[in-house]
Amino acid sequence: MSTGSAAATAAESTTADERRSTLYRHVVADARSVGLRVAEIGEIAGVGERAVQNWSSGKSKPDGASRDRLLELKYVIEELSDVYTPEGIEVFLHSRQRALDGMRPIDVLRDGNFETVLALVDRLAGGPRR
Repeated sequence: MSTGSAAATAAESTTADERRSTLYRHVVADARSVGLRVAEIGEIAGVGERAVQNWSSGKSKPDGASRDRLLELKYVIEELSDVYTPEGIEVFLHSRQRALDGMRPIDVLRDGNFETVLALVDRLAGGPRR
């Protein structure tokens, strides 16, 4: 591989990493915009506050299970935005729900039960949309 080709490959890789970091910054910002605290995002993603702060600033990006859980949270928020305003999403996530046997959706998400919360969101929206 020539030096020029190696430099071009490294530049392409850096650009792709920057795009991913930007994406995760937006994911964290979207979660914050609906009233989730950094600590809550970390608990849902299975990481500490420092990791979420680093994602938010673009210093690092999630990987493995934390990435998957963060993207699941993103999907839940997107689905809720079809039903509620940002303030409504905050209230929904932090309020006990009869359909969840009195649990709060945010606690169900912390436990990794995203499908349970999504099923409730589907019911709120008038049935499955998938």
